[in-house]
Amino acid sequence: MLVHNYAINKLTPADYLVIKKEHKLLEKYLIDLRDACACCHLDKVPDEDFFDCQPCVHEKQASCQGRLPSFLFHITDLARKHFEHEETIMLSRPHVTEDYEYFRTHRQAHVDIMQKLQSLADKCLVLGNTGSIAKVYCHFYEEISSIFEQHDRLFDDPFIVSTKAVV
Repeated sequence: MLVHNYAINKLTPADYLVIKKEHKLLEKYLIDLRDACACCHLDKVPDEDFFDCQPCVHEKQASCQGRLPSFLFHITDLARKHFEHEETIMLSRPHVTEDYEYFRTHRQAHVDIMQKLQSLADKCLVLGNTGSIAKVYCHFYEEISSIFEQHDRLFDDPFIVSTKAVV
């Protein structure tokens, strides 16, 4: 999100604070998700034993499995609120209306992300009941990181930069 962080510096001070706070929440979420399962060490290259939860006692495995739904719910809630704020900020620009093509495309990307998050959450809940919980956490982390990085690159950064180009 480094490029995106540069781009948000070009917002008005009030808008900047809202986006900066939400990005910190999203970054904290990703760190918490990455570190949630003791068996999932994302800084290592996966191998056959990478997702082995056997060393964990049953209670630890149950804890990891039990926390998964709250992670799934939390990211959906964070994303929804962030997208609402982002769209409000976009619409506050004098040249942006709901009919503005870029706004419509950006909003549709938000809808698509929310659908992807819901689908990913459903998939992770099923996998969490049948497979390695560490593998589920790692997969969820990688997918969410990829979704948000792609969105930043394709939509947020260009839009934010464009808000300063129009006077």
